[in-house]
Amino acid sequence: MASATAGAAAAAAARPEAEDYAAWFRALADGTRVKIVSLLARHGRPMKVGEIVAAVHVGQSTVSQHLKILAAVRFVLAERRGTARYYRINDACVSLFPTAADLVGGLAAPVPQEHDPLIVGAFREPAGFAIRPMRSCDADRVLAVYQAGLDAGDASFETEAPSWADFDAGRLPGHRYVAASEDTGEVLGWVAASAVSGRRAYAGVVEHSVYVAPTARRRGVGAALLQALIDSTEAAGIWTIQSGIFPENTNSIRLHQRQGFRVVGTRERIGRHRGKWRDVVLLERRSARVGIA
Repeated sequence: MASATAGAAAAAAARPEAEDYAAWFRALADGTRVKIVSLLARHGRPMKVGEIVAAVHVGQSTVSQHLKILAAVRFVLAERRGTARYYRINDACVSLFPTAADLVGGLAAPVPQEHDPLIVGAFREPAGFAIRPMRSCDADRVLAVYQAGLDAGDASFETEAPSWADFDAGRLPGHRYVAASEDTGEVLGWVAASAVSGRRAYAGVVEHSVYVAPTARRRGVGAALLQALIDSTEAAGIWTIQSGIFPENTNSIRLHQRQGFRVVGTRERIGRHRGKWRDVVLLERRSARVGIA
């Protein structure tokens, strides 16, 4: 058993990812950088440099230098919103770095082959997108991303994207965002919200949808879109965001939980989808700032 474990560790060390592993460990060989990574992971949202400075009690220039080092190895991702720059944890590192540590220590078998591209790609590929309000000129691409999600089978009871007129009429105009490629301007994903009721008591409750193009997944697009929605709804006095997700869509459920959503419960056999009954997990995020008085 010992020789087999050692062999697995040696195989891992011989892989091309070994240099990436070494870079990750070097980046964390500083207490302040560990604090920054932990802070961003715990908060689960993009933060400005000023917020990070206040939390770790280190000067701004020093924090900026640490962020530069962490961004170089993809532990931290930077995104621009208008003139401001925000930093957030790379979700991939949360799940992949412990695996790397186990492999280096000879404590685990090599990562399955299907995960190999994630280890390298998630850390080497720049985020390369910006979050901005959705525009009418985005219609075709927004609906194409929507349809791609529906075609995958675990996104919605719907099977065909609506017309732009119907999409536009059903979503609140102040809470629609897209992630657009910084290089090409292509829409990589979108988020939008709808009112759940016309009753006054539910004026602060919305239901949302978030979709990411298949080619843009695992780059933090979904998390960035959800954060933009959270920011805009809280600014507008909305206190609850809710959504229903198929239980099989575990990636989406985990994404929402990292952004502060909680599972309320499961609605069993609530509807039929492509000829079979399906459950829906109800999630919600209750603001800690709005409607607490």
